[in-house]
Amino acid sequence: MTRRLEPLAHGVLVLLRRDAGLSQVRLAERVGVSARQIANYEQGCHSPAPGTLVRLAEALCTSPQALAGVPVGEESLGDLRRFAGLDRVRAVRLLRSRLPEGLGPTEWKLQAIESGQDVVAWMDPALLKRVIAALAETYGVSPDVVRRSWFRAFPGQAHLLREDIPGAASPKPKSPSRAQQAWRDLNARQRAYLAACFREDQRAEREAEEHRSAGRDPGPASQWRRVPFAVRADPAFTAYTDVQERLRAEGRHDAGAGATLHALARRGLLRVSEDQVEVFPVGFVPRVVVEMTRVGRACARAGLREGAPRRPPGGLLSEWLWRALVKVAEAGADGLAEDDLWGRAKFYLGTGYRPRGVLSRGYIDCVAVEERPTGAGPGRSFHWVVTAAGRSHIAENLQRYEDLYPRRDAGN
Repeated sequence: MTRRLEPLAHGVLVLLRRDAGLSQVRLAERVGVSARQIANYEQGCHSPAPGTLVRLAEALCTSPQALAGVPVGEESLGDLRRFAGLDRVRAVRLLRSRLPEGLGPTEWKLQAIESGQDVVAWMDPALLKRVIAALAETYGVSPDVVRRSWFRAFPGQAHLLREDIPGAASPKPKSPSRAQQAWRDLNARQRAYLAACFREDQRAEREAEEHRSAGRDPGPASQWRRVPFAVRADPAFTAYTDVQERLRAEGRHDAGAGATLHALARRGLLRVSEDQVEVFPVGFVPRVVVEMTRVGRACARAGLREGAPRRPPGGLLSEWLWRALVKVAEAGADGLAEDDLWGRAKFYLGTGYRPRGVLSRGYIDCVAVEERPTGAGPGRSFHWVVTAAGRSHIAENLQRYEDLYPRRDAGN
C-alpha cells in the first residue's frame, strides 16, 4: 500500500519558525497564506499544497522533505512530486513535453500510480524506463530515486525495473557526488547565497594570483578569503558589500540573511564570523564576514556546473611561479637582485628549500655575484640566477607555457 500524504512533521514547523524569529503572521506574509493557515499547518489540521510547501521550506531555510518529515529513501511517488512543488496538473503538463505523444500521462494515470494502482499502458519495460526518466527530470531527482519509489509502490513490477532488461539497456546513471548531493539538499535561497559568496571568493582568489604573478605576497589565504558580507550600519554611510549587491540584483537580499548564512554554516559550506571596521562618521561598527570552505567551493562548482580551477599539466609550474622564473631568466647573466624577487616563489623555485616538506624545484639559486666594499667593510651582493635545471625546463617547455598562459608568457 502507498503511504497517504500526511500533514507536516509534528512540531517541526513550530520549531523552525521560532528559530527563524518569525511570528505566524510574518511567516504567513512570506509564504503568501493567512496566519490561520499557518496555525492549521502547525496543528496538523491541514497539509500545505506543493507550492506552499516549497515556499515554507525556503522561508525557513530548510528542504521540503525535512519539513514534511519524510526520511531519505522512503519517499513515495507522490512525495517526489510534492517536494518538487508541483500539483498534478502542472506535473502532467511537464511530463507530456518529455514523453512521446500518446504515451504521456494523464491526471488519472498520475493519481493511479501515486495511489498504488497499476497502469497497464506503462507496463512495457522500455516504456516504463522512459516514464521513470521523465519523472526524474520533472521532479529534479535521479532516476534511481524514482525507481526505488516505484518499487515500493509496485513490488510486483521488480522484473520490469531491472536495468538489464532487453531493449532498455543503457549505462547506469552515475550516483551524484557528495558536492552534487550537497547542492541538491539546498533550497533556492541557500543556493543563491552560496553562489554569491562563491563568486566573491573566486574574485579574491584571482586577485591573490595576480599579486603572486607580480611578485607580491598576497598573504595567507585565511586572510584574503574572508569576504565581507554585511556592515552593521546604515548603508547610507557604508554602502552595500559586493555580496549584498549580487543578492540585491537577484531580489534575494532581505532581513533574513543571517538565518540563511547560518544554515549554510551548519552544513560546513562556509564559516561566518564578525570583526569591526571603522566607518566615518559612525566610528567602529560590527561587520559580518564569510569564508568559503573547500566543501563549500566544491558544492558551488557542482551546482553551478563549473569545473575546478585549471591546474597545469604534470611537471609544469603554476602561472605565478612561471612568471617568477621568467623574471629571473630575463635578468640575464648578472641575475636578479635578491630583494627584487618578492613573495614565496623563492621557496618553491630556489635551490635547497623544502616548502611544506617537499623539496623545491631547484630552478633558481641565490649566489654571490660580486664583492664590494661597504662602510662596514667588504660585502657581497646576492642575485638570483637560473640554474642548469631551470634553463633546461624553460627550453623544453616554453611552447607549452605560451599555450597555457598566453597573456603571461616569456615575451611579455
